[in-house]
Amino acid sequence: MVFKFSCEVVGLRDYLKDPAEVEFRFNSPIAAAVHLSKKHSDGREPPANAVCVATTTAEIEDERCAAEIQAALSTPLDGRWANFKGVHASRIPLLLAVIDRVFGPLITLTESTVSILRWRSGLSEGPADPLRHRSEHLSHDGESWLEISMARSATITFGLPATPIEPSPEFEQRIVGLVSERSEEPLGHQLFREAWNQRGVHPRSALVIGVAAAEVGLKKLIGTLVPQAQWLVDEIQTPSLGKMLRKYLPSLPIKGKLLGKKIAPPNNLIKKLERAVEYRNKLVHAGQAPPDREELEEMLRAVLDLLWICDVYVGQIWAAEYISHDTVVAWENEQVPV
Repeated sequence: MVFKFSCEVVGLRDYLKDPAEVEFRFNSPIAAAVHLSKKHSDGREPPANAVCVATTTAEIEDERCAAEIQAALSTPLDGRWANFKGVHASRIPLLLAVIDRVFGPLITLTESTVSILRWRSGLSEGPADPLRHRSEHLSHDGESWLEISMARSATITFGLPATPIEPSPEFEQRIVGLVSERSEEPLGHQLFREAWNQRGVHPRSALVIGVAAAEVGLKKLIGTLVPQAQWLVDEIQTPSLGKMLRKYLPSLPIKGKLLGKKIAPPNNLIKKLERAVEYRNKLVHAGQAPPDREELEEMLRAVLDLLWICDVYVGQIWAAEYISHDTVVAWENEQVPV
């Protein structure tokens, strides 16, 4: 049976010179071909994007699964889709698992090929995940193809909490004032935004950039509150992030403070940041795998809370409303007399 994974590669089309056909044939880790061109098989030419088609041949060893897949290909839906309606519902997960054992490595090979191609060709621009309009197809002979759905499960991911923008003269004046003062979104927040957007496709990058955002945010706070310390912060290796938050931060002449809260953030927030730093160090120096999606997001949320706290301490009191509820509650449990 022949398996085909197809997609478009964002921004790559203009770099393919005529005849605009390039093919990479692999024997390892699987026997497969990855083909790049400017056109889809039906002649369509997506603007700016290249068309990528990866194929491999594999035998389905389980005879019952092989027969059910063959039957699905023999009775197509709308002449386009493999028809699994005749398969009992309890068998569908098993069939998909069998199919994914082939498509998984094929997709990984495709992603790796595109990544290496961009790097080797000096193409440093483009999105972190450039593959769009993904689809999977099956065929008896490699000539006639039927598509199968790529949906396997549904995952609900909650984004970051946001407060609706409520226009008011005071709010408008505040924005005008910040812009007029030539203020910019702090670099720590810019780095965080990049890290958060990378968390799904490149968790390693997300973790490294996220920890950098926390370190940059704290160093900027120190440089703003104690200008004479800026050179030391920039030029000399500083203590760990956790030690800085516990020991040095409380000594700073902060310009804003949350009522009833000690200056150092709550201990559980610092522990999350310390764990993120530990993960980052092992990832960078020892090649350790990044944390799973859930833990990574928890670490990044801790980074964001620290950045909002830094904003408060330089006098942007409004930033306090964006600190997460969990951190505020934890802080209340460690409150000190005002």
